[in-house]
Amino acid sequence: MQVSGLFYCLGFLTVSAPALAGGMPTGFNTQVLCDTAFGRVGFAQDAAILELGGRVLILEEAISASGARYINEAEEAEFWAKGDEAHLTWGEADMNCTLQTSDHPWVAHGNEPGWRISVEEGRFRAELDYGETVIEGDLPPAEVAVHGLTYDMEKFGLTVRAEICHDDMSGQTSPESAVLSLVEPTLRGCAGAPADLLSGPEWQIEEVTGTEVIDAIPATLAFQDMQVSGSTGCNRFTGGFELTGPLAVTRMMCPEAQMQQEARVLDALSNVDRFDIDETGALILYGADQPLIIARR
Repeated sequence: MQVSGLFYCLGFLTVSAPALAGGMPTGFNTQVLCDTAFGRVGFAQDAAILELGGRVLILEEAISASGARYINEAEEAEFWAKGDEAHLTWGEADMNCTLQTSDHPWVAHGNEPGWRISVEEGRFRAELDYGETVIEGDLPPAEVAVHGLTYDMEKFGLTVRAEICHDDMSGQTSPESAVLSLVEPTLRGCAGAPADLLSGPEWQIEEVTGTEVIDAIPATLAFQDMQVSGSTGCNRFTGGFELTGPLAVTRMMCPEAQMQQEARVLDALSNVDRFDIDETGALILYGADQPLIIARR
């Protein structure tokens, strides 16, 4: 499968500044980049949960003359956000941050029995038991629950956490886990857009089909604004997420070792059929269940 085939099936999202003063973003679909640290934040009625670099911080809402301000006195942390700008102090760390939030519907889903909950413009639509039961209504404010956000929809509850989730049927990787609580059963699933795991800071390729990249000659991948781009260590390449043909590549000649690395990178990308994020945060691109590219931020 061409690399574009992978991106097309995921479905990609555009981003805009989060509406912190109005309708809160659902789940943890707001990305946070604080200097070199990358993560996501979820907003509750009177709190925020920040996952940054593998650490989770729960903050309570505080009075602010402008924007939204959250604090955690025990952790000596303060998080301020307004539009797409934010600022975080955490112990000795003092960082300027940027925020990106999807403006497309947020979706949680699971299997056996199949269920799907979508949220758009403050309204939810729940399709339960393979769609036999449909419930719609206004999305209630989120509450904080065990490092997650929980929504009480009266007839059911939904809890989401900022942790990597794999669909138990398709294996697709999503940025959030989800638990749907009904009267009797508790059903597990995933939430958020898989593409959100790819976008953000540039990925530094470490290995291509088991071969380490050449020292001091970076090979990179970046996913943003409907484009995939990067460097093979020799030439740069770029393409749209929904391309049905090969990537466009510049054709500058390089030393033989770099040309060989470029061939490995482009060949690997042309055979990608899925991706995953491992427990260390590394991006792994697979083809035929074999790791083709390993990259890190």
